[in-house]
Amino acid sequence: MGGADGEGAWDLTAFANRLRDAVTNVTLSASPAGVTFQRQNAGTIDAVGVEGEAERRFGDQWQVRLAGDWTWARVNGGSAAPQLTGHRPAQAPRLTLTGGADWRPIARLTFTADARYESLRFDDDLNTVRLRPGATLNIAARWQVAPGAELYVAADNIADAHLQTARASDGTYSYDAPRIVRAGLSVRR
Repeated sequence: MGGADGEGAWDLTAFANRLRDAVTNVTLSASPAGVTFQRQNAGTIDAVGVEGEAERRFGDQWQVRLAGDWTWARVNGGSAAPQLTGHRPAQAPRLTLTGGADWRPIARLTFTADARYESLRFDDDLNTVRLRPGATLNIAARWQVAPGAELYVAADNIADAHLQTARASDGTYSYDAPRIVRAGLSVRR
């Protein structure tokens, strides 16, 4: 379902999905020396949830946007991988939220800020390795120098958040990209 008027729009969707013969890393063994995985078809994954988004304009200067999804997902490993039955799929957050705003103080200049949050997720199929929830903030400024061309400066992950993406068997974590600042010229035809 959704709606729109001259100043904004919104959309809300409920869903139920079933993925058969899902391919995933299946834990075969674990020991202090490490974990052995194998890519296998691992039964089914059932997911139900809701997702939505909304955006609103406030005159010619401001626009805000929000989006989110909540997903309840479980694996049924069947006879192929019974140890996975009842677990959440690896790397699947239950909740994701995003929001952003654009401010255009004059016609050629736009400032943008976008934030993203992901809830706790698991790095492994057995849901034993937790990855902390995390959030990032990205900002940008764009100056239109000609129709279809703009100069920009942007900073991704401006707060330099340490977002966990994986954990190795020795306990060390991998992280998403740190703060990145970039500038350039963008041309669109």
